[in-house]
Amino acid sequence: MNALPAESQYGLLVEHGVETSFVVQWVSVGDADEVVRRLGLVEETVRGSGFQEARSSFSFSEERSRWVWVAPFASGWSIVVFLTGGLTPSVEALSRDGQRVIEVIYELGEMEYPFYARDGMRMETIFVEEEYDEFMEDVDFDDLLPPAERLEQYLRVIGRITGRFLDREFFVSEGVLGRLSGVDLEDSGCGGLG
Repeated sequence: MNALPAESQYGLLVEHGVETSFVVQWVSVGDADEVVRRLGLVEETVRGSGFQEARSSFSFSEERSRWVWVAPFASGWSIVVFLTGGLTPSVEALSRDGQRVIEVIYELGEMEYPFYARDGMRMETIFVEEEYDEFMEDVDFDDLLPPAERLEQYLRVIGRITGRFLDREFFVSEGVLGRLSGVDLEDSGCGGLG
């Protein structure tokens, strides 16, 4: 399970202007419409959008608004990218009914271990879950690594788990832009995509 991405994951973020803030949830629900339903997006704000368009088209005018871009990611997985930050939907709520959620919060050079939930329960992190050991055999999780290098390692493992690494097609893919309603939000202290 030592697959490697074709390009540096962090390098792709830098190239697409999201190197300072990357707040994302991978949800093991292959139907992005179902993820939108689980998120409870405000119906009148939901519309089709490409990734780059989504980044440039939301408004900060509502102080508590939380804009997200949702898209299919890999077979059996969707991705939720947070555009305005602050609060993220509960990983426990999104993972109900036997699903899994992996959340990465990378903010202004600060990096936390990815959050993980399975079937409505928050787990410690994917890095202590035996079911994922095979995806981490060649990865060094040294806390002293610079945050960008740790993010690269985390994205490599998540790519192996989901079956897809970040790639150029991801940044031009189509998805759905919408605003979270505020239901099932938790204060994780994260910001948004910069």
